[in-house]
Amino acid sequence: MSSLVHASPKIPVTVLTGFLGSGKTTLLRHLLAHPGMEETAVIVNEFGAVGLDHHLLESSNEDTLLLDNGCLCCGLRGDLVETLLSLLERRERGEVPAFRRVVIETTGLADPVPVLQTFRTDPLRLSLYEIGGLVTCFDAVNGLSSLERHGEAERQLALADTVVLTKTDLPYDAGTAAEIARRNGRARILSAVEGRVDPGEVLVDAPAVAATPATGGHGHHHHHDRIVSSTVTGRTMLSWDHVRRAVAELVEAHGDRLLRVKGLLAVEGQDGPVAVDGVQHLFHRPRPLEAWPEGIGGPFLVGIAEGTTPQELEGWLRAVLEPA
Repeated sequence: MSSLVHASPKIPVTVLTGFLGSGKTTLLRHLLAHPGMEETAVIVNEFGAVGLDHHLLESSNEDTLLLDNGCLCCGLRGDLVETLLSLLERRERGEVPAFRRVVIETTGLADPVPVLQTFRTDPLRLSLYEIGGLVTCFDAVNGLSSLERHGEAERQLALADTVVLTKTDLPYDAGTAAEIARRNGRARILSAVEGRVDPGEVLVDAPAVAATPATGGHGHHHHHDRIVSSTVTGRTMLSWDHVRRAVAELVEAHGDRLLRVKGLLAVEGQDGPVAVDGVQHLFHRPRPLEAWPEGIGGPFLVGIAEGTTPQELEGWLRAVLEPA
């Protein structure tokens, strides 16, 4: 593993999710209308779910539409891997315009975990893509009730890197933002009225390594009834053997309950950190980076899990960060 080299720049993929009626399509329409959003490929489950028809300029085939701002809209009617590969192949043949970012809009009832897993099931064929972040639209009016009734809404919020609070021009519970922060203390919370938000705050043009630790201490927890999270920081320099063994043990023992693990490790022989990123039983190969990101003081791991306690999750993460 120490022979890993830095890969060529990857195409960042933003997953846009949110429960039914949370404003995903409205947000996406306004994002694509911004200058500088050309060279974006948008993948959606059904064209009928995307209110972009008045932007359509021409159709290259039944699955891909060229929007009038130069973006691509691609319908996902089968396997996501095949859709992503097809876009690359058609770009190389000149059949579709060049794109340098991808946005995947899920359906309102989608569990984001399988979407994240897709990028780990076939890392060779998807080597030019990498998850840049998960953005969740959260309905300020109805979102709290959706959390209590639907596990999909709960996971959409728990896994978010960025939460866009929508419909804030309507009367809503004043404690909504605080409840979002309680359930996901790592995510940035933005507010958007009718989808109006700066694309630079939502989308990224470089893959996200991991969330910044939410605490300056050694461990930090967030939890509610079903889903818990923990951020653990460390100081120890690790060997590649330990990283291999510890990640394998983490996956084997706790993969069924892990929704997401990501973070940065300090590994012997590496000037910069090593990024770790996994979803349940599927982990990317740990990836060395050239330098520590600004504001990151040392190694850390963020974990999100269900069916356990914050303290137990912290123990799982600490076993990776701190060799016995």
